[in-house]
Amino acid sequence: MAIKLTYRYRMPQGTVDQHAVFSHLQDVLNVFASKPDCTKFYIGITNNLKRRRREHQTDRPEYTLMCAIYKEEDDHIKDRFHNLEREAISRFQHGVRNKATHRVLRCDNEPGQKPHNWLYILVDKRDVAGVPTNSLNPGLWGDER
Repeated sequence: MAIKLTYRYRMPQGTVDQHAVFSHLQDVLNVFASKPDCTKFYIGITNNLKRRRREHQTDRPEYTLMCAIYKEEDDHIKDRFHNLEREAISRFQHGVRNKATHRVLRCDNEPGQKPHNWLYILVDKRDVAGVPTNSLNPGLWGDER
């Protein structure tokens, strides 16, 4: 099955506070932790979401949804974004427990090392038909094509 790429959970570009990115990521993971058809996730970074999605279709076929979470501005990449994946995976390595259902969504990867500018997650959601492609902010759609 093909992995669907969605920007629906994308955070506005220009956020410079990593804690805000982690908080947003926690919120998104909680959305999926509350869904009975999701059991695990994978956190990654890339400089090309569409290429990376194609690669994951081969090397991680159990995933069906790729959610763009945050795009770092080019002038900030050298400063800190390359550390974001490592910190995000370390923070969520033991999974996310949904407070209402107590279900645990497991993290399925180890920290990587290459600096890139998109933070994304893969989710093993069974039904992705109703997940929109674009984010809620039309101003961001230029790089969502």
